[in-house]
Amino acid sequence: MRELCRLAPEPFIRRSLSRRKFKVKRQTNVIPSIFENINVDKTIDSLTKDGFSLGINLPQEVVREIREFAMHTPCYGNRKTNLGFYYPDKEQAQAKHGKALIVGSYYNAALLCPAIKKLESDPILLDIASKYLGAEPIHQGNELWWSFAVESSIYARRRAAQVFHRDLNNGRFLRFIFYITDVDLCSSPHVCVRGSHVQRKLSYHLSRKVRSHQEIAESYGYENIIPICGKAGFGFVEDTLCFHNETPTSSKDRLLLEIKFAAKDYGIQNDLTEASKLECIL
Repeated sequence: MRELCRLAPEPFIRRSLSRRKFKVKRQTNVIPSIFENINVDKTIDSLTKDGFSLGINLPQEVVREIREFAMHTPCYGNRKTNLGFYYPDKEQAQAKHGKALIVGSYYNAALLCPAIKKLESDPILLDIASKYLGAEPIHQGNELWWSFAVESSIYARRRAAQVFHRDLNNGRFLRFIFYITDVDLCSSPHVCVRGSHVQRKLSYHLSRKVRSHQEIAESYGYENIIPICGKAGFGFVEDTLCFHNETPTSSKDRLLLEIKFAAKDYGIQNDLTEASKLECIL
């Protein structure tokens, strides 16, 4: 069934899903949303058409709380649980490790940072997810991580997801992405390929292969390769079947938060790990 779902043309799947009537469970005593002036219907329209929708922005007090947490909590280089260090000590950690640190990830972020925990149950995010997924959304985990401004090989970039790819998780996922630092063209902007969640070559259905910039441009047009820049707090939502990448940083580190939902509980891509397994390098 997994392979059939993966290989089935997505336009057919989406048309079939859109014809079904879903009864989405609604919470009683819903907490107020931290988001203002979000038009959920327009967001859904943009998601359906383009595969992503911009402008779901965090209040600055939430940005400050998450950034403070990131500065005073160890992150883990290259997603290795034995390479922990505090962000201000990044250069020392890299010198001791002896190899480039491409990313620095945080574990158990929602357990340690109340601002991130609140976002998991924000009613606006849940409303968008439920209407797009056509089911009660189930939280599938968070990721808070730095992308560091370092020179890296194509192999390292692939490991850090800095090439065009799409998330083939045998299911329907939606993720909300928030910049916690300012992001411009020099600080690894997230890049989405407009319309690629529903329009793809047959060969793209059959392979998990990553794609070059040239391949993507030939398939979808340069005008549909959209780098997403914004000030700290800028946020957007993305269908993970949309081709995307993170451009390599050239001069500025970038801190990003991702919160993921799905129509079913797949129990994957979660940042939870036992504290006893985390070690600092310094």
